[in-house]
Amino acid sequence: MQILVCPDKFKGSLTAKEVCKAIDKGLKSFDPSIETILLPLADGGEGTLDVLESALSIDRVALTVSDPLFRPIDAYYLRDGSRAFIEMALASGLQILNESEKNPLNTTTYGTGEMIRHALDHGAEEIFLLIGGSATNDGGIGMAEALGYEFETGTDVEFRSVGGSLADIVAINQSNRHHRIDKVQFTVLSDVKNVLLGAEGAAYIYGAQKGADGEAIEQLDYGLTNLANLLNNENENQEGSGAAGGLGYGAMSFLDAKVQSGIDTILEIVNFDENSKDVDLVITGEGKLDGQSLEGKVISGVIKVCQKEYIPIGIICGFVEEETRELLRGQVFDIQSLLTSDITLAYALENAGELTESRVLDLIQNFKTRKP
Repeated sequence: MQILVCPDKFKGSLTAKEVCKAIDKGLKSFDPSIETILLPLADGGEGTLDVLESALSIDRVALTVSDPLFRPIDAYYLRDGSRAFIEMALASGLQILNESEKNPLNTTTYGTGEMIRHALDHGAEEIFLLIGGSATNDGGIGMAEALGYEFETGTDVEFRSVGGSLADIVAINQSNRHHRIDKVQFTVLSDVKNVLLGAEGAAYIYGAQKGADGEAIEQLDYGLTNLANLLNNENENQEGSGAAGGLGYGAMSFLDAKVQSGIDTILEIVNFDENSKDVDLVITGEGKLDGQSLEGKVISGVIKVCQKEYIPIGIICGFVEEETRELLRGQVFDIQSLLTSDITLAYALENAGELTESRVLDLIQNFKTRKP
């Protein structure tokens, strides 16, 4: 029997690679003759670079850039020939800040722009931007400033490319922008569908989790509206323009980037079709299996491919919402959750590896029993 093991990370406990190893260990303890293909996955958000490093022969490029508060931080991106993969969270991510520092009025994507600039300076011809987990709501002006765009306010006060400065911009000068921008293909990997402005926009939907109160959210949305009026390109109405505090919009507007489904693109890059060819079973999973899992996340992407090829699917997850379990009935043969009525969340997080091995035994036994 050959099984493709292709989970996402279990956030807060295991990386995707660690989940793969735990599932593999459980399968081999059930039957040492089982052949496994281990293919950790991600949807274009945090952890995607780790997945790409596991799947590809790829180089890590280390550099020091600015964090969300303009402090120096060590970061890296990946190079695969002329392709560069840049994860904004490494420079502009929410996880970099402590609770008292979280305030999208004061944060910037400048460091993400510095990584892009470095890739441009070193000959990249195709750049993928992975834009999950941001601490920012600056509409991408920080990124743009790092690439040579100049934002004018009509005053002598030094401009800071943060969310709180968006409303102060009166003109944008692009005459000194990086000379290679037009020669490079930019692709944003994101499954966020939100537009830039209004009740379903970047500030109102995601501002609070980045530290904004009600007044700040209104100020940020007003500032993003000002930016959209100045650029006047209607990108603010495009799906994904509200991703990462408007970095989706900034990438569209300042880099002429296209936005693609993260999981679909990652599946293509890691040759998922070839890896799933002729397998008897696919086991995937993620930390929390809920409604969002079915909208552009790893599990939805894997199910879509496997259903076309009539490959049976099993899921291992940290926790499953019962409504989602019902929605997946008939699409997957089994869902095993680490968290059960007799196991606490703290215990599940602390012992995720061992619990994953145990749940795999139940899953493969169910597969053997149900397989015609």
